[in-house]
Amino acid sequence: MIHLILVSHHPDIARGIAALAAQMSAAPDTIHTAAGIDDADNPVGTDAVRIMQAIEDAANPDGILILVDLGSAILSAQTALDLLDDPALAARCRISPAPLVEGAISAAVAASSGADLATVAREAEQALSAKQAALGENSAIPDEANGKNNPLPCEAGEGWGGGVKTSHSDNLPTGDTATITLTNRDGLHARPAARLAAALAPYQSRLILTCGDKQADGKSLNQLALLQARCGDRLTLHADGDDAAAALQTFRALAAANFGDPADSGDGKLLARATPANAATIRAAVWRCAPPQHDGNALHADRAAFTEAVAAVAARLETLQNQTAARFGAAAGDIFAAHTQLLAELGDATLERVSRLNPPPLRSGGGEGHAAENANAFFAGARGEGVKNRVATAPETNDKHPPTHDAANYAAAWQQETANAAAALAALPDPYLRARAADIADLAQQVLAQLADAADAAAPDDAPFILVARDLYPSRAATLPANCLAVVLADGDPRSHAALLCQAAQRPYYHGAGDAVLALTDGQILEITRDSGEIRQP
Repeated sequence: MIHLILVSHHPDIARGIAALAAQMSAAPDTIHTAAGIDDADNPVGTDAVRIMQAIEDAANPDGILILVDLGSAILSAQTALDLLDDPALAARCRISPAPLVEGAISAAVAASSGADLATVAREAEQALSAKQAALGENSAIPDEANGKNNPLPCEAGEGWGGGVKTSHSDNLPTGDTATITLTNRDGLHARPAARLAAALAPYQSRLILTCGDKQADGKSLNQLALLQARCGDRLTLHADGDDAAAALQTFRALAAANFGDPADSGDGKLLARATPANAATIRAAVWRCAPPQHDGNALHADRAAFTEAVAAVAARLETLQNQTAARFGAAAGDIFAAHTQLLAELGDATLERVSRLNPPPLRSGGGEGHAAENANAFFAGARGEGVKNRVATAPETNDKHPPTHDAANYAAAWQQETANAAAALAALPDPYLRARAADIADLAQQVLAQLADAADAAAPDDAPFILVARDLYPSRAATLPANCLAVVLADGDPRSHAALLCQAAQRPYYHGAGDAVLALTDGQILEITRDSGEIRQP
């Protein structure tokens, strides 16, 4: 079986990608990492000797695919091959130009299905096409990469829409078919697509999956992702070959098992999948929890205050990730790992926005590249101390007067940047992605609250209560105490991270209750019928 080696400048990057790829692979022990350098104080870099040792550890008769992030990682991987004492082992290795994250996942799925090195490498290199299709971009894969030896369901240069061909009956397998309705709430996303590709890979028959007017190779994770199949779509597997019947049966069985995803709880207002088996009615006092609404235009934060605020929020997110993981499991904690990354990207974009609208003067001794470099690097991997260190080491100015961009209102720029990002998500057709707009709003208000030196209202810590609000941010949902018996929202979204965190806490989450519940005041008694979701005042 083909082994993978992930080469990155930072060990955390390689470990994270390896963990993600392992979830998609039937053989996680074939995924290796060679990242960073042997310097505890500054582990960022690549080490040819470390890569060589990883190659020796991964040695096998089938081959090794080496995926790299950028720059010196390529040179270090090439040097590692030159350092090997065994030329035959070096000949069984290939350095891939594929994107590291997408390539690792696609390669892991292909490798675990028993594909050869050429096929695994090709799957890795084509992994970018799913993202390009989702963004409406053309595939960057040249036609010659999709030649006659390519097992994908189209000829070179024909009918490609980022890797998926428009379906025509004359180019589909002529054997039997199996049709199912996709019931996965989030569609055929990465994990179920990976399970399907891995399950169909052992069959020799030609297997083409169609969704509407699109078709994809049923054995290719990349092409399955490109189908962008949503909940409720009808999928048909066309099979032609000696083992076609067995392949179709496997497809039906996997579909019946929801492609390995948990069964959805339905469209009702009660979202928790595992509620306590106690009284059928929830009765408690109302606690009105209004999401914070700080105005960045009124805060007038300079660059130093802004970066300190982001650093403080990053540190809190790291703590919240650890606490949430300890209470509800690693998957719940990962919500806030994603928030940390979002914070970094949005902070970076805010600096660029201010720099673009208020170009800074050249700093003495720094050259004109400093401003752009600082804007791009300031929030890279933003965690509390990391941001503070970058602030501390930013080039100083010898100007007698503060530069224009330091006088700009970074709070207002942050508010505009996050509002634009949230609006872009809210406008997407995919309801799962639309629900992520609340995550952006959550981060926006956390930074503004830090700048305003304001704290969230404390939840009641003694008597049982029912939280009532228009919406609920994930950071609040993760910290609700045990005496919060239920959440009732005028709006809300069952796909939101707040809903998932309530589910993890076995706390009933009712959404779409309407504005009537917003007229309730603290201390009023509320009754909720668990099964029907009926909300009333006794």
